[in-house]
Amino acid sequence: MSEKNELATLARYAAKIFKLLGSMRGHHGIDFDEVLIFFALGRLNFDQSPGNLMFLKPANIVSLSDFMEIPRETLRRKLLRLEEKDMVQRTSYGFVVKDLESWKRIAEIAVPAEG
Repeated sequence: MSEKNELATLARYAAKIFKLLGSMRGHHGIDFDEVLIFFALGRLNFDQSPGNLMFLKPANIVSLSDFMEIPRETLRRKLLRLEEKDMVQRTSYGFVVKDLESWKRIAEIAVPAEG
């Protein structure tokens, strides 16, 4: 693939990502930072054990702050907004993604199809 074609493909892919982020923002009334926090939270929530079993692992503010390199207070405020929007749920161990359909839509765009 030529560099020109590769850049065009990447530009189309970037357009899909921005369209999805914009639709998430419009549909849920959240800002881009909150969309990214929501996506990162799922990354930390959905983990695999060494035996290849999937399990849900709540993420606390400290672990999410370290993962995203965002100040804890900013992250806490934004997680509370996501909780108000019914997208995440607070547990005694941390936060988990509640709106799985929205999270899966982001993840499907973030992982390009192999071809």
